[in-house]
Amino acid sequence: MDLPLLSALFAAFALSLYVMLDGFDLGVGALLLAQSDEQLRDRMVDSITPTWDGNETWLIMAGVTLLATFPIGYGILLSAFYIPLITMLLALGLRGVSFEFRYQAESGRRAWDVAFGFGSIIAALMQGFIIGGLIQGVAVDGERFSGSVLDVFQPFSLLVAVSVLVGYMVLGGGWLHLKATRNLQGFADRSLRRTTPVFVGLAVATCAAASYVQPGVSDAWTSHPVVLGLIGLLFLSAAAALLQAIGGPSALRPFLLGLVLFALGVAGLGFTIFPDVVPFRLTLWQAASGSLSHVFLLIGAAIVTPVVLAYSAFAYRVFRGKTPETGWEG
Repeated sequence: MDLPLLSALFAAFALSLYVMLDGFDLGVGALLLAQSDEQLRDRMVDSITPTWDGNETWLIMAGVTLLATFPIGYGILLSAFYIPLITMLLALGLRGVSFEFRYQAESGRRAWDVAFGFGSIIAALMQGFIIGGLIQGVAVDGERFSGSVLDVFQPFSLLVAVSVLVGYMVLGGGWLHLKATRNLQGFADRSLRRTTPVFVGLAVATCAAASYVQPGVSDAWTSHPVVLGLIGLLFLSAAAALLQAIGGPSALRPFLLGLVLFALGVAGLGFTIFPDVVPFRLTLWQAASGSLSHVFLLIGAAIVTPVVLAYSAFAYRVFRGKTPETGWEG
C-alpha cells in the first residue's frame, strides 16, 4: 500500500473542500464592501453565519497532514511562504473578531463590516500568492529552502492572487443567489454577471502565463494534453452555463456551477503538479516521513473526517433554504 500517496490524496481532499467551502464565505465577505445598505449587509452576513467557521476545519486538517506525513515539504513550504501564511492567518483572525463585534456594536457596525471585508480580501489574496508561488517554483537546495521570503511576491503570483479573489467572489455571489430573498437577489445577480466573465478571463490568462514562467507546466500539458484539455473545455462550458443560469428558476444552479469551476481548477492544478509535494522540485515520496506517521495520520483521518462531514452536512441541512429577512435569531 502506497501510504505517502494516500496521505497526499487526503491532504488534497481537505484542501479542495476548504477552497470550495471557505471560498464562498470569503467571497461574501469581499462583496460586503460593495453593498451600502446596512440591512442587506446584515442579510449577507446572516447567510454565512451558521457555517463559516466550520469551513476552516479543512484547512487545519490539510496543514496537520502536511506536517505529520511530509515534514520536509512542510519545512520548505513554510519557509518559502511564511509572509503570506502569517498574513492570511491574521486576516482570518480579523474576520473572526469583526464577525462577532459587528453584532455587539450598537453603533459603528459599518466599520466592522469594512474590517470583515478587508480581512476576507486579504486572506483570499494571500492564498492566491501561495498558489502562484507554488506554480512558479520554490528555490530548493537539497531538502532546504534556499530562496528569499519575498520571492513569492512576483507579477505572476499577483495575477493568481487576483484570480483567486475574483473566483471567490463568484462563489460568494452564487451563495447569495442561493440564500438571498427578494431584496438581496438583484445584488447577487449583478455580482455574478460582473465577476464571472472577469474570473474566466483571469483564469485563461493565468494558464497562459503559467506555461511561460514555469517549464514544468508546459511539460504537464505535453504529458496530459487530453485530460488537461478536457478540464479546460469543461471549465469554459461550466462558466457559460453559470452565466446562463443567473436569474433563472433554479436558485441552486449558479452556486453549484461555481463549485464545479473551482473543482475543475483544483483538478487541473493537481494533474499539473502530481506527483510533487513541492511542485517541480520534490516528489511526495522524497518528502515523506516514516510509515508509522502515515498510518497514525490515516487512522485519525478515517475517524475524524466522517465526523466533520456529518457535522457539516447537519449544519447545512438545518439552515437550508433562504435566509430569513429578520436573521436566524429574528
